[in-house]
This record gives sequence, structure tokens and C-alpha cells, in this order.
Amino acid sequence: MSVIRLRPAKGSRPAFSPPPVEGQVRLLQRHRRLAIVGAAIGLVVGLVATLPASLLANAVASATNDTFLLAEAEGTIWSGSAITVLTGGVGSHDASVLPTRLEWTLRPRWNGVSLHLTQDCCLAHGMDLSLRRTLDAWRVDVIGPDERGKEIAAAAKVTPGMSGADSAALAAATPLGQWPMGWLEGRGFPWNTIHPGGVLTLSTHNLSFALKNGHWSTLGSAQVEIRQASSRLTTLDSLGTYRVLIQPDPSTQVNPGDGASRDLVWISTIDGALLIDGRGLIGATGVRIRAEAHAAAGSEAALNNLLNLIGRRNGAMSDISIG
Repeated sequence: MSVIRLRPAKGSRPAFSPPPVEGQVRLLQRHRRLAIVGAAIGLVVGLVATLPASLLANAVASATNDTFLLAEAEGTIWSGSAITVLTGGVGSHDASVLPTRLEWTLRPRWNGVSLHLTQDCCLAHGMDLSLRRTLDAWRVDVIGPDERGKEIAAAAKVTPGMSGADSAALAAATPLGQWPMGWLEGRGFPWNTIHPGGVLTLSTHNLSFALKNGHWSTLGSAQVEIRQASSRLTTLDSLGTYRVLIQPDPSTQVNPGDGASRDLVWISTIDGALLIDGRGLIGATGVRIRAEAHAAAGSEAALNNLLNLIGRRNGAMSDISIG
């Protein structure tokens, strides 16, 4: 019996392909692993990118013991908005709300993150915070409108008191933000009894904070102004305008160029019927301020009740003690 062998027509493919060689198998396996890793990375990135803003709101509430709340948070942790609420803390029945929503944009950087905040009522020019890791410390830079686009100096000059350059820079700086004093009523006593009015403005100059070996230090300076302050406890339309200056204490500066572990505070009256003068410290143990307040000539009767409330009376003076 003869055997007939069938040959494929010229140009046609064989009915069966030869098995792949070992190198091809390894290449296919590598491609599959890369595809799985890529899909896993894509899934993680997608989940992180869509983390809800409520997570950030919960973190803020926990960090502030429920004294500052981001209510009705919308969006993601990277781009969102919320209503800002000031309260007396857990269990408090006091709360006050700012009239417009706070909006934020959070962006990762190779050595940290940057945060941009805007709020129509209070942060019209926007506020920028930068958290970054340096060689030996974590650093937070507060970037004002006039400093945006510029690098904050790695080390600010720390001198006793307010230098002329610092005072001039703060006076000329565009305020970082402004808030109605009535918002403080949400903190409870004594604010809900004083019923403060007026506007609080904040200006900064090369302000930054560093965390090194578990200790905070400060560089730069800040100024708070309370303009046209008022209270329902008096018959006066305005109590006056006041300035609070904050600058690092050079006596707590460990090395030249380092920040100080304690800040000095000066309180003074720009003008008004209620005259206040004070000094204080801000450090690891908290805030400690001692000030004296008294009425300008002709305003004693109108300010008597307020002076009794804000401090311990000592004749015509009221001794104010915080911390």
C-alpha cells in the first residue's frame, strides 16, 4: 500500500504552528506581569484621585477637637469646597458660620504638598501653604499674595522686637485675609457675651514653621489688626483699632539662621476709646499674654461693664491675663 503525502499549497500556512520557544514564553509572562502591575497602579491612582472631601473634613475636625469644621464638604480632598464653622468644641451648642464657602486645591510635590485656599468673603486674594521636606526637617511656608511666585527665604533674619524693615514690609503687605470678628462668637464664652464686631486682618512676612527633632520653630513675622472693633456691651459705635505683632524670640534661637522656639507678642492701640497695651509669648506650652486696658478720658462710664468682663479690675485699669 502506498502512502500519499499531502503538501500545503504554495504560500499557504501550515495547519499547526510549532510550539513557542522558551524565550517567547518568558516574554509573554513578563508582559502579563507588567499589565497586572499597571492595572493595579492605575486602580490605586484612580482611587486616590477620587478620595471624597469628607475625609479631609473628618481629619480637620479631629485635629482641632471639633472647634473648626468643614461642613457640607463637596468634591475631593484634592479639589473641593466646604462651609467653615467655628464652634466651642465637642458638646458645645455655640457655632458660627462664614457667609461663603471655602475652596481648596491640594497638589502633591516631589518633596511635599502645596495647598491653595480661596474664599470670597475672607480670602479674596487667596492663601498658599507649602508643606515640604528639607534635609533634616519638615517645613510649612505661609505665602502671602505679595510673595506668591517667589521662594521663601531658607532662613530669615531674627532680631529682637520688630525691625524697621519688618514693620515696613508688614505695613505695605497685602493682607493675607480678613474675617468678621463676629465669627468668634462660635467659640462660646467670653465671645458670645462680648458680641464682638469689626474686622480682623492678617498680614505675614516670610512666615514659616519648621518641625525638627519633634520641636517647632518659627521664622518671619505676622501682624493682626482688629479694625473698628465694637461690642454690644457698650453704647459706643466703635471701641477702636488695635494691632498685634508676632515675631520670633531671638533668645530661643539655637543656631544662626535657625528659627526660634518661642514667639514674642506685642499688643497696642492704634486709636480708640478702649486703650490696650500688652506683651506675651507663644511657645510649646501655649499662649501667655498679659495686658492692661483702660478707658480714654470721657469714655469711662460707657466702658465700665466691658472692662469688668475682659479682665480683673484694678481701679481704672483692667488686667487681662491669657494663659
